[in-house]
Amino acid sequence: MPDTKTVDTIVILKPDSFWRGLKPQVEARIKTLGLTLMAEVTLAGTDNLSKAKWQEFYFPSIGSKPSVLDGTSRYMAFGPVHVMHLKGESAIVKVRRLVGATRPWQAEPGTIRGDFWPGADLANAPYQLKLQPPGSDPLLFNLIHASDSEASFAREILFFPLLTAAPQ
Repeated sequence: MPDTKTVDTIVILKPDSFWRGLKPQVEARIKTLGLTLMAEVTLAGTDNLSKAKWQEFYFPSIGSKPSVLDGTSRYMAFGPVHVMHLKGESAIVKVRRLVGATRPWQAEPGTIRGDFWPGADLANAPYQLKLQPPGSDPLLFNLIHASDSEASFAREILFFPLLTAAPQ
């Protein structure tokens, strides 16, 4: 029997959602899941997390891969990002199914990453030049982050005090 308990999750619309003008469409798809929006915040400029904070945020999932961790944290700190705290029955599973595979070119049609991947290379090229040192591993622009477990949510929410201070 599937796990249908009520859980919390974090969703982050990454900078390329903004750069490509996809934020409204991505956000609308998330809202179709019928989860409760507990709090949300857009972080840009000095309100965004620092590169060091994004490294701390992503280290558990990326691990000790210096070029990947450095590129991802630089990209996220460049911003803007939109962070959503969602809650509902099987929220983590529902969101991750909608988001699709981490590597967008492997994501199924009907998922956010699968449907919005076409055109990403061209659309993100100007930003890739700004954010990626020559000769480093290519940055993975994949539009969105979603917590992968309850433990991840519990750790990730602590990076966004504005979400925890919001009325519940």
